[in-house]
Amino acid sequence: MDEALFLILILAVLAWAHFLRSTMVSWIWGPLVRSTDGDVALAAVRSAVLYLAGAAAVGLALLAVHSVLDGLFARAAAFMLSLLYAPVAYMPIFTRGDPYGAIRRLLMRAGATEKQARASAWATGPLTFIGLAVVGGGLLSAFVA
Repeated sequence: MDEALFLILILAVLAWAHFLRSTMVSWIWGPLVRSTDGDVALAAVRSAVLYLAGAAAVGLALLAVHSVLDGLFARAAAFMLSLLYAPVAYMPIFTRGDPYGAIRRLLMRAGATEKQARASAWATGPLTFIGLAVVGGGLLSAFVA
């Protein structure tokens, strides 16, 4: 595949993830943080553990796809897994001007307290690189391998 086309694909997946970011926070992360009944530390730990568990599950699913399926079917399944996981992986990404400010606001809109939102964002934010690496690995296995 041409490098320019692959770069365009990566940018399209990131745009897709950014577009669905607030929806994923409302559906997944907000209810998780609200379920801690105001406990800030528990909200941060649950956020980080859930994020890491999701990345591990998708990574293992990608490995399983490539060990069970061959050729085009494996590549199509890897692409779909990466596309579906990208918005979740992108949720806690760092913003330049206000560190994790956007995700904190989204979490507060989803029902978290300010302290819960701050703790969850800072606990999970650095893990974004792991999630994005899983997405990138899936895309590479779908188009380059």
